[in-house]
Order: sequence, then structure tokens, then C-alpha cells
Amino acid sequence: MMADDSTVSDVLIVGAGPAGSHLAYLLAQQGLQVTIIDKQAFPRAKVCGGGLSRKAMDLLGFELGAAMHQPIGGAILTYGNRGAVLKEMQPMAACTVVRSEFDQMLLERACAKGVRFCPETAFVDAAESADGISVTTSRGILRSRLLLAADGAASAVRNRLFGKDLVAYVPALEAMVWPEEGALERFGQRALFDFDGMPHGYGWIFPKRDHFNVGVYSPFGGTALRQHLDRFTAAYASLQRPHKVEYQGYIIPLANRRRLFQRGRVWLLGDAAGLAEALFGEGIYFALKTATLAARAIAADGLRGDSMAYSRLLQRELLPELRAANWMAQLVYRFPKLAFSHLVLNQRINQDFAGLISGEMGYRDCLRKTLLGFPRWLMPSTAPDAARIDSC
Repeated sequence: MMADDSTVSDVLIVGAGPAGSHLAYLLAQQGLQVTIIDKQAFPRAKVCGGGLSRKAMDLLGFELGAAMHQPIGGAILTYGNRGAVLKEMQPMAACTVVRSEFDQMLLERACAKGVRFCPETAFVDAAESADGISVTTSRGILRSRLLLAADGAASAVRNRLFGKDLVAYVPALEAMVWPEEGALERFGQRALFDFDGMPHGYGWIFPKRDHFNVGVYSPFGGTALRQHLDRFTAAYASLQRPHKVEYQGYIIPLANRRRLFQRGRVWLLGDAAGLAEALFGEGIYFALKTATLAARAIAADGLRGDSMAYSRLLQRELLPELRAANWMAQLVYRFPKLAFSHLVLNQRINQDFAGLISGEMGYRDCLRKTLLGFPRWLMPSTAPDAARIDSC
């Protein structure tokens, strides 16, 4: 759809990923006129591990249908493919998806509610007035009462209007592996987490319908990710002799340095706000959660440009959990081999870790229990913060 200066909405959302499309759906349910723009046409490829926790599915509140590739009913926890623990998680604790399919489904759901979608329309700039905001795009000017940025880790809205230094990132690298015949069936409906997959981080293997998603990540960042990923994959028979492998790198935004999430009529959501968690590097649930909080804030305060309801909800309901996840990442990955032997092999504690994925356990409660079982001399002397994560 061609945008022009006569196009007016109550809310303009930049980015048609999970945060943007879910928020658009929720706002359309409130009777608001919503427009989404995205610089790409949909469906589009999206780099992501594609693990969707049960708490994320519960937040969406509907069945995924064909978008679900594999239900995940168990986790394999290991250190270098030695001393593995199989943790069965019933009911289903998670599932895997392919983001191009998952995001398209959420977008179509929003459009079915009357949301207008403008593909191949990039954000350029914005200017506020007393009663609204004018947004310059690559295809014209759009006007709305609020501008909500859900355009991902490299957010153009955030970089233009809040500054390029607001969010701290770490890199991750993944490979999509199409394995030899029978490997997916042998692996089963389990996700694997290897705490020796990368120094001060972990490696994962997520089964999809016809391939594995394999990757490495550390909340401390790191270099030579391809070497770490190759070493990790070499330890697993299911990943040998593949038909095809495709490598993709991306960034995970772990911290909002100034805790600045809105300015006037512009709000930041999900990865654009720096709201992924540090322990697993998960972003989808927190993107969806910010969408629900933004919808609640608009329902409570309307479309006022001076409302801080969204930031208050983040401070109360989301940021304490992310701070606890940061602490846990520091504890677990500072000395991962000792953490594996002291924590992961502890049946009570690994049950709590499984609860983080399913949503049965919050990060603050899990952190408290973890601290009780962790040697004091291994604990970091100061709380992790954005500067520390960025500099490591």
C-alpha cells in the first residue's frame, strides 16, 4: 500500500515482528485504527533460534497450528556432551517455530482484525506536534497519535530518536543443519542445552520439522563464534554428515543503558527497547510481553503524549525479572563447569530452570533458590549492568 500524507491512524507501529503484530492485534481489539509499516515484504526470512516457550504461547492465547514445527517435551542438559541430564517437561514446555512462518501468522491475525499493513515502507524520521506525530517513511508521510517502535535489535526508530548508544548487545551465531536421514527422529522432541558450547555461554540444538537450529551464545559476548560453533557441532552425531548447512549471525540486545523506553509519543518495545534476557538470550516472550504492557497502558491512559503508564508497567512487571536473569547469567556462565556440577546436576535446581521456560517459575524466585545452592566464593561482587555486559 502506498503511504501518503492523508493517511492517519490512532497508532503507527514500526516493525511487523512478534511485538508489532501482537500489539496491533490487541489495539485493534480496543477499537483503535492501527497501521503497521515494515521495511521488508512479508513473509520474510528472520534469523532466530526459533524456540518458543510455553509462557509465550500462553501469552498469545491461541493454538499455533501448522506454525509449530516441534513440540518440546524435554530438555537435554549437558556439558560437552558428557554427564547429560534428561529433564522431561510435561505438559509441553515449549515448541519450535520458523520465524518467517510464525511472524506471518501473527501479522495475518492482526490484519484480520482490520489492521492496515504497509510493506516495504522504511521509517526515516518523526516529528511531534501538540496532538500527534508525523512520521516520514520511504513512501511518504504517515500521521498518528502514537509511534510504537517494534523494529528489532537494530531499530531505526531508536537509533534516530533515542541515540545509537542506548542499547547494549552481544553477538550470537546459528546454523540451520539439514541432517542425514533419521537424525531428527532419533533426536526426538527435545531441546539440548550444552554449557560447554561456548566459553562463558552455551550451545543449543533445537529440532524443527526438517532441520536442526544449532547455535552458540554468551551474555559476555565473545569472538571466534564460528570456531566455537564448529567445535560444538562436532560433539554430536546427529549433526554429522549433513545434507546442507547455512550459517547466520545476529545480535541480542541485553540491556537498555539509560532505562529509557519512551519519549513523548514514541515508545520502544521488545528488542528495540533492549529487552531480551541474559540467561538464555530469549527475546520472543519479552517482545510479546512488552506488547501486552503497551496495550494495557493505552487502555488505561488512552493516546496521551504525556502518559508514562507504559514505563511504569515495565518497571514494575518486567525489568525486575530481567535484572534477575542478568544475575543468573553471571552466576551460571562465570564458571560454567562448576555451575553445571553444582546447579544443573542438582535435580531441584534444574527443575526450577525448566520452570523458567514453561513459565511456572519466575527469574526472581529462581535466582533466590539458585543463590542458596551456589558457593559464595563464585558469586560476582557487584550486580551486572549494561556497561559491564557491553565491555566483556
